[in-house]
Amino acid sequence: MNSLADNLVGFVQILRQLGVRVSIAETIDAVDSLTVIENFDQDEFRAALKSTLIKNSEDQAAFNQAFNLFFVPPEAKQQQREEWDSKQQLELEQSQQAQEELVFQGRPLDLPDELRDVYKRLPEQEKKRLQDFLEKTSSGHNVKESFQPVVENLLKSSLSFWQRQLSPEDLAQLAAARRQLLGHDELDHVVDSAAGLGGTGRNPLLYKNMQDIAEHEIPQVTALIKRLAHRITTRISRRFRLTGRRKLIDIRQSIRRNMRYGGTMISLKYKTKKIHKPNIVVICDVSASMTKYVRFTLPLLFGLSSVVKNIETFIFANDLEKVTDYFKRSDDFAKATTDLVTSSVQMGQGTNLSIALARLKGEYKKLLSPSTLLFIISDANTMAPLETASELAGIGKKVKRILWLNTQPKERWGHTSAIPLFAKHCSMFECYSLAHLTKILSLNLTRQS
Repeated sequence: MNSLADNLVGFVQILRQLGVRVSIAETIDAVDSLTVIENFDQDEFRAALKSTLIKNSEDQAAFNQAFNLFFVPPEAKQQQREEWDSKQQLELEQSQQAQEELVFQGRPLDLPDELRDVYKRLPEQEKKRLQDFLEKTSSGHNVKESFQPVVENLLKSSLSFWQRQLSPEDLAQLAAARRQLLGHDELDHVVDSAAGLGGTGRNPLLYKNMQDIAEHEIPQVTALIKRLAHRITTRISRRFRLTGRRKLIDIRQSIRRNMRYGGTMISLKYKTKKIHKPNIVVICDVSASMTKYVRFTLPLLFGLSSVVKNIETFIFANDLEKVTDYFKRSDDFAKATTDLVTSSVQMGQGTNLSIALARLKGEYKKLLSPSTLLFIISDANTMAPLETASELAGIGKKVKRILWLNTQPKERWGHTSAIPLFAKHCSMFECYSLAHLTKILSLNLTRQS
């Protein structure tokens, strides 16, 4: 990259790869801002780019990390390229070795790429144990080709276990390894380095699987969720309201006001976009299969209830239970959740979402209006999936939009036959970390799917 414009475009590509949303208009603003810098001071250069490209406080760490890695002297760039080439060669060798080792009777095993990456990072002793298992099962007495799917499932279970033991930093490095590259060594090195160090340079807690959240991290999780919840409450609608500020002329009101002057436009009325705050209903799965995510889902309910005024919250397992009052009447998360857990009969029960939805549609039908956003937080493991899909279809006709936050990783959705049934009647999102929640709440949630 030779020119400043080329470098700036490359830097924007890096930010986008790190999850920072940068539009073309913002890129043009960044280019224009450089024309006012005198003597090209580095601090002014950094400030100009940050002020035009960064909109959210959580993106600042990613910007700083990428800036420090990308805008460096030529000799540093040369060293980066050498390190990148060396790392790419090592990754290639490890991938080839894994391909040779993960076989059954000479045939490669059908494993997801992310589990192959987990295997490459296993301790040598654990790798040897898995290799011995594959060798024994391949050469066992009367072992046929048809046994391969069984062996694959056993190996997937073992690697999934090891995947859950990884630290947030290791998970961030795995995600970086699977990231789609830009095809330019200089840019890819920066993306890889920035993404590998704590997940795009942001708070590592954002990328932690919420089933692994520790007790002492709950206050920080709740605070982050509260900040994210503000995004729902400030959506801009297409409707307008009157204002004294001069923005867009309200033709109808201006004509009416100036009738006294014979129609001459002497006094004008103006209008601006009206803030639209949708009604929100949240129903959260607290059944046995979701118990491990309670430390994520309860702070989410508490955070939303603390920020959003027009919200009603429910929990369900084999029935529906309204819990709005638990979170509305207390600013103490620990007390609110303790009261809820000790008094609720739904915690840890079996799941029947169809009963919960039927009761929501029957007893709380006034909550289901064209201005309502219905959030369902669940892993989609439920009895009576056909009945559940039918209830979803009926409720979908009454509300503005149904948004399903699925705590299962997306690569496992194919193992749950009910998910395609449910996805026909709602917008389903992968959501088992705060990073997922951040991405979801940055979308235009009021649009029709």
